[in-house]
Amino acid sequence: MKLTESIRISWRAITGHKLRSTLTTLGVIIGIGAVIVFMVLGGGFEANLLGDIEDDEEPVMTVQTQTDPEGGFGVQFVDSPVYTQSDVEALEEIDNVDYVAPDGSLSAVQLEHRDQQLTGGSGFTGAFGVEATTADVFGDDLWEMTDGKPFEAENEAVINEGLADVIDGIGVGEEITVRLEDGREETFTVSGVVDDDVGQPLAPTVYVPIEPHYTTTVQTPAGTEERAYSSIEIRADDVEQLNEVQNAVEEYFETESDAQQLKEDEHEIVVQTVEDVVDQVTDIIDQFALFLGGIAAISLVVGSIGIANIMFVSVTERTREIGIMKAVGAKRRDIMQLFLVESLLLGIIGAVFGVLVGLGFGFLAVTVAGWPMAYPVDWIVIAVAVGILVGVLSGLYPAWRGAKVDPIEALRHE
Repeated sequence: MKLTESIRISWRAITGHKLRSTLTTLGVIIGIGAVIVFMVLGGGFEANLLGDIEDDEEPVMTVQTQTDPEGGFGVQFVDSPVYTQSDVEALEEIDNVDYVAPDGSLSAVQLEHRDQQLTGGSGFTGAFGVEATTADVFGDDLWEMTDGKPFEAENEAVINEGLADVIDGIGVGEEITVRLEDGREETFTVSGVVDDDVGQPLAPTVYVPIEPHYTTTVQTPAGTEERAYSSIEIRADDVEQLNEVQNAVEEYFETESDAQQLKEDEHEIVVQTVEDVVDQVTDIIDQFALFLGGIAAISLVVGSIGIANIMFVSVTERTREIGIMKAVGAKRRDIMQLFLVESLLLGIIGAVFGVLVGLGFGFLAVTVAGWPMAYPVDWIVIAVAVGILVGVLSGLYPAWRGAKVDPIEALRHE
C-alpha cells in the first residue's frame, strides 16, 4: 500500500471521530505545551537577567560564604561574619584594586517612617534588612543612585527602591527610625535612593555607614578582637584587570586569610564576578525549568497511553475492514503501516498544537512579567520529535495486533 493512501485512510479515520481524536491528543498537547511554557519563562528571565548585566558591565566581584542547601538544589549563602578587618586591609594592598567595601548585617526589629512600620529581621530575612557598608559601592552602574547621593555622615542612610516601593512618601530628606535587636534606636536622614537590582531583586533594604553602627567582632586566629563582616565587594581599576585581581583575591583567601580559619568546614568562600553570578543563576534557572518540565512531561505518558488505547479501539472497530483489506491482497505490513500512520498523525497533531499552545501562554506570561520573548528552538524540535516518538511507540503494539487479525474471522466480525 502506498504511503499516501495510508495517510488518506488514516486521516479519514481521525476526522471521522473528531471529539475522540481531540481528547486522545489532549494529553500530548498539555504535556508539550507545559514544557514549552516553562522553557519560554526560563529563557525570558535569563535573557532579561543577561541584558541587565551586559548593559552594566562593571569590574566588581563579591566575596561570600556559601554552602550546599539541604535539598541539594542551587546554592545557599551564609550570613556569617568571618571576614575580618585584617582581611579587608590585606585585600586593599592587592595590585589594581580600586576599593574594598565590607558588608555586614544588622539585626533589626522595626523600621518606622511617620505612621508606617515594617517588621525587620537578620539581613534580608524580614520585611526589610539593614546592611552596613561603605559609600564606595554607590554610584556605579551596579549600584546606581536613582535619587540623591551616598551617605556622608553617620546619621545618613541610603535606601533601595524596594523600600521606597513599600513605604509611601519615603525619599531623600525624609527621616526613618530603625530599632535594632540589641536595644539601640537609630534615626537616619535618607540621603539617596539606590537601584541595587543586579538581576535579582533584593528585599527592602536600608544601607548605613559601618562607623559607628556596625559593631560585630570576632576573635581572630592571632588572638585579637576585630570587627568582622559577612561579605565583601571588591572593585578592580578596570575590566581588563578583573580576572587578575580575582585570581589574587582567591589565592589570598586560600592561603593567608583569617576567614579561611574562621569559617565552618562545610562552608566555602567564593569570589564571584557579576558574570559568575549570572552563570550560577542561569544554571539554577535551567535546573528548575528542567525539573518543572519533567513534571509536565508526565502528561506525555498519559497522552501516549491515550493514543495506544484509542488505537486498540480503532483496531477492534475496524476488524471487518481489516478482513476485507486482507481478502483483496493487503499484507501484514500494509495493515501495520495503516495503524502506525494513524497513531503517528495523532502524535504529530498533539506536538504541533502543544508547541503553539506553549508559545502562546509563554508569550502572555513573559509579557505580563515584562521579560523579552525567548523562543526555545531546541525544545520545540525536541517536542516535535517526542510527539513523533509517542505516536510511533503508542501505535506499535495495536498495529501489530491489527496485522495479526485472521481475515476469515475478521469477515465474520459484526
